[in-house]
Amino acid sequence: MEVKMLFRKTIKNWPGIIFLMALAGIMAWLMTGDISEMQAATTNYHYYKNFIYLIDNIARTYFFCVFFSMVILTYVHKQYSKWCVRLFYLVGASALVYFAFAGVFIKHVYGLMESAYMDEFPQMAHRLYTGPLYWILVGYFFTPKILKDARRLKEEQELTV
Repeated sequence: MEVKMLFRKTIKNWPGIIFLMALAGIMAWLMTGDISEMQAATTNYHYYKNFIYLIDNIARTYFFCVFFSMVILTYVHKQYSKWCVRLFYLVGASALVYFAFAGVFIKHVYGLMESAYMDEFPQMAHRLYTGPLYWILVGYFFTPKILKDARRLKEEQELTV
C-alpha cells in the first residue's frame, strides 16, 4: 500500500520529477565528459585538470543532494525527524573531509605538474577549493531556517497527539 501512495504522490509532482531528472542527466553528462577527457589526456596537467573537474562535480552533486534531502524531509513530508539534524552534522563533517582531501590532493598534483603548466596551477587549486563552496554556503545559510521549521513541526505534531 505504501508503494502505491508514493507512486501517486510522485505522479502528482511531475514538474519536480522532470526537473530532478534533467538535473541528474546534466550532472551525469558532465561527469562522463570529465572521465572521457581524463582518458584522452596527454599530459599530467590535462589529466589532473579534468580529474579536479570530476571531483568538483561529484562534490557539488553530493552537497546539493544532502541539502535537498533536508528540504524534502522538512517541507514536503511535513514531518519532524532527527535526520535533519543528522544531515546537518553530516554536511559539517563532509565539508571538513572534503577540504582536508583537497589540501592533500592539491599537494600531490603540485608534485606531478610539468613546469610548463605551473602558471595554470593556481586556477586548478582555486577550482578544487571553491567548487562546492556555493552549495556549502547556501546550505549553511538556510539550514537554521530548516531546523527551526523542523522544530516547529515537531511542536505541532506533539500538540496534535
